[in-house]
Amino acid sequence: MGGLRERNRLRTRQDIVDAALDLFAERGYEATTTDAIALTAGVSPATFFRYFATKEDVLFHDEHTAAAALVALVRDRIDHSLTLSALEEPMVTFADSLTDGSVPQLTHLVMTTRTLEARSLRMPLRWQHDVAFQLAAERGLEHPGLTETGLAALAVTCLTSALRHWDYRSPTLGGLVHDAFLLTKEVNP
Repeated sequence: MGGLRERNRLRTRQDIVDAALDLFAERGYEATTTDAIALTAGVSPATFFRYFATKEDVLFHDEHTAAAALVALVRDRIDHSLTLSALEEPMVTFADSLTDGSVPQLTHLVMTTRTLEARSLRMPLRWQHDVAFQLAAERGLEHPGLTETGLAALAVTCLTSALRHWDYRSPTLGGLVHDAFLLTKEVNP
């Protein structure tokens, strides 16, 4: 029965996420209440709060999964040199993975809603931290040094700069990330 209970729990969680995203798209983030999300999802407000502390948490429900996916791409990259160029391919691949499903609309909402700015800045910081630790681990280091931290920050900045300028209706996010990496070569040829 644990399997069925877990599937039901995951389905309820996804129903809440889907309802919230639909309402955010229809009414805007600020005009959407947790009560409206619960009603649309077919759950009680108490059930909503068992899954999410705030409506903001719904938007960032998979931030841990996203960070893990990015680190996996960095870990599995072809070029393991400690260079910014070696991080371009995993960043572009990760960016292209964000063009599926509701991610484009979600990304656009987060990037264009002023009250979400502070929370949206936490994700790139987490990505930088996790990528730096991955780079350090590849070199047998317990903690990243300046090189690993700096490279992770530069690579993630290319990704987040592209996200900020991405027209979410266009599936060229990976191309924008590539262009951001090209800019780093112009600054430091």
